[in-house]
Order: sequence, then structure tokens, then C-alpha cells
Amino acid sequence: MKILLVDDEIDIRTTLTRFIQKLGHDVVAADNGEKGFDQFIHQPFDLVITDIRMPHMDGISLLRKIKNSNIQPAEVVIITGHGDVDSAIDALKLGAYNYLQKPLDVRELAIILQRCEDLTRLRTKYLDLKSAFDEQISEKICSLEVSSDIFKSAYLKEVGLDNLKYCSGKMQQVIELAEQFSRDRNIPVLVEGESGTGKELIARLIHYFESGAETRPFVAINCGAIAPELFEGELFGHVSGAYTSASRKGRKGKIAAANGGTLFLDEIGELLPAMQVKLLRVLEEKKYYPVGGSIEEAVDVRVLSATNKDLGNAVSSGLFRLDLYHRLNVGKIIIPPLRERESDIFMLANHFIARACSRYGKRFDHFTPAAEAMLKSFTWPGNVRQLKNAMLRLGLLTPDGVVHARDLSFIGNEHFSHETDAFTGNRLDPEELILPAEGFDLEAFNRNIIKKALSIHNNNQTRTAAYLGISRRVLQGKLKKMSS
Repeated sequence: MKILLVDDEIDIRTTLTRFIQKLGHDVVAADNGEKGFDQFIHQPFDLVITDIRMPHMDGISLLRKIKNSNIQPAEVVIITGHGDVDSAIDALKLGAYNYLQKPLDVRELAIILQRCEDLTRLRTKYLDLKSAFDEQISEKICSLEVSSDIFKSAYLKEVGLDNLKYCSGKMQQVIELAEQFSRDRNIPVLVEGESGTGKELIARLIHYFESGAETRPFVAINCGAIAPELFEGELFGHVSGAYTSASRKGRKGKIAAANGGTLFLDEIGELLPAMQVKLLRVLEEKKYYPVGGSIEEAVDVRVLSATNKDLGNAVSSGLFRLDLYHRLNVGKIIIPPLRERESDIFMLANHFIARACSRYGKRFDHFTPAAEAMLKSFTWPGNVRQLKNAMLRLGLLTPDGVVHARDLSFIGNEHFSHETDAFTGNRLDPEELILPAEGFDLEAFNRNIIKKALSIHNNNQTRTAAYLGISRRVLQGKLKKMSS
């Protein structure tokens, strides 16, 4: 390691320099904080060891300047006297790696140096892997430069953000906006977009953009997939004996589970008016009552929400509170549909089919020009989710190697209607649908659509949900309602 030693006492500098050099490290010494920081900004160091009491600039001030400079990721160890323990604790809060008390124990110093060396080696390895990963993404997936490094890292891949790939300028703007909103946890963010565009993915990105997010929870709750009478208990939890079927010990809700992190409210437009009032109070006061409870509980959560509806229209119709809408809408991100970002279609298709082929032990080479044109010309009403499912099917059914246009014939022109002959008659077009003058049973119509969609997909709920452009949990909620 290369170590910067800062101490105003020449005897200590000389003794420590010799000892550290015997352990195999390079040492640069400075006799005060100002000279030490000047050395720090002009050459790389893995570790800074500094006395806490020095003229001109003390060790705490030097620590602050080093941590605020963001010049290099060096660790800092503070040397203190017996009377400076409180200052040493303050140093740890400011980001110091550790502290040593005078008179120095060289064995303790040797242990700290070894640990710092291990940490430096791990950091270097991580940066090398990250660099290699970035190069691979750039070469194999997209020739355009992608500015965000965070979502490419191995850590974000582990938390489900590896599907966040784009080339289009529209998605670049979405990512940049997500990064900006992530800087303030007190700003609620509303993510709008059609079903399947990846609203939860953007919500996760906002969460994980935040420094230290890897130790904070991300808790998602679907406002449309939980029965209204159960939703309050699911969100706020309940105390013992709150209702007949309540747990004897009580139960914490999703908002308590998200404390210190992020609460993601998907399909926020489905929230009933009574719950809208209670959610508004949480946003404004950061407090809530568990079901059946009489004691308020404080909570510190970042609130993100998403909808595939126009909440402005819901407000005008009296289905959604105006005050809650304005509170959720402090930060707003609109994800464009896949049909409006053609350059992303082919990139995502390559990513999804390569992963699908790998899953089934197959080899994927490329799409033919005709197949590529077919992918780009399709409107993808189900957006990224539909494209992903199509590539999964393609990876399972298509032989190794090249994908031809004929292999994509199951997509059809607008919907996956060529998969089966179960639908007969004309394609249902929402723009040309003629309603009967005597009235229309919307619930019965929706039930029949769900039944027919299940029949087409042999009662496979995952494929049926994808076909309808809804989540599997929402579909299960609708089926449960139909059977009751």
C-alpha cells in the first residue's frame, strides 16, 4: 500500500515511517494537515494516518477535506491521545476507518494495516471487474454510450436491475431523472407508464441509486392485488386482537418492514378513498396507527408509487383525492411505451433471447435482417414484459443459431392471437368498438375476456396475465373475485 503519514512530531513520524516500511509499504510523510492534504491531491494513496492534534489544520479537519474531496477512495486512521476519545468517535462518524491511541501499540497498527490492505485489494478487484463488465456491455449490446455505471454493476444485477438496458434518448432521460430524484428521500415519486414498461424497475433504480441503499429495504405492495378489507392490515399491520382472525401477537405491516428504506405502491390508482386519506397522513406526518392500535408509530420511508392509469382523470372523476395526487406527484417520471423507442427493442430482444437460450442449454447467434425488421415493426402492446415473454418462448422452441422471420410468426400483427384458434371472429379493437344502446355489462364483459384468455393459454396464469398486460397477482385477484 501507499500510505500518507501526517504528524507534527518528527520522532513519531520517523519511528512510524520505519516500522511501516519494514512491513512492506511505501510511506510519504507530512508535518501538518495542510501539507498532508497537498500531498493527497497530487498523488494516489490507499491509506492516510493522521494525528488528531496539529497546528494550522487538525486531523478532524483533514479527514473532512479528504472525505469531501472525492479525489480517491483512501481510508483514514486517526491517532489520538487518551483525552481525545470523544474526538476519535466523532472521526468515526465522519468516515474514519479506525483510530489508534497513544502510546501506539505496533501490533494493533500492524493489524489495521493488514485489514486496510485487504480492503484495498477487494476494492481494486471490484473496480477491475466493473470495468470489464462495462466493456462487455458496450461491445456486445449497444454501440451507444450509456452514462449510468450503477445499474451495470454486479450488485444491481443481483437485485433484479439487469433487465434495465436501453439505447434510446427517451430512456436516457428517464434514467437521469430517476437519479436526480434519488438524491432526496423526502420527495415522493410517481412513475407512470403502460403495463409492462418496467415501472417497478425504475422504482428500484431510484432506491438503489441512493448511497447505502444495499443495507436498506425495498418493499413493494400491489394496491390492486389485495382485497380492500385486507389492505389496511397489510400496509399498516395490526395489534393483538384487532379483529377476529388477527394474529395473537399482532403483525407488522409492509410500511414497518420498509422503515429506513423504500415503500413502493404499485397500481396506486386502485387505492380506495378511505386508504387514500390514511396514506396522505403518512406522507405528511410520517406517522400511522396499526389496525386496532391506539399508539402512533413513527416511520421513515421513501414513498414511490406507480400507475398505468391517468391519475389526473381519476381526480377529475372523483376516484382519487386531489391532495394525495399532488403529494405523490412531487416527483414524476413517465416511461415511454416500447413502440416509441424502437432502438431499445432490438437490444432488449437480443438480451432476453440470449438469456433464454442459455437457460435451455442452447446457442444463439443472431436475428436475420427480416426477423430484426419484424421485431421493430411490431407495436408491442404489452411492452417490455411482452417482448421478454416472446423471447422466452422463442428460446424454448427455436433451434440453435439463427432466428428467422418465420420463427416470429406467432407474434401476429398486434397481439399473440395466432397462437391458437380459440378466438374466432374479428379482432377486438378498442377504438372501433360499438357499444349497444340499451346498456353494457362491463363486469360480465371483463369476466368473459379473462375466461377466453385463460382458455387460449390452457389455464396458464402467467401467460394469461402477460397476454392481458397485467401482473399475475392482479389476475389472481380478479379470478378470486369472479369465484366469490
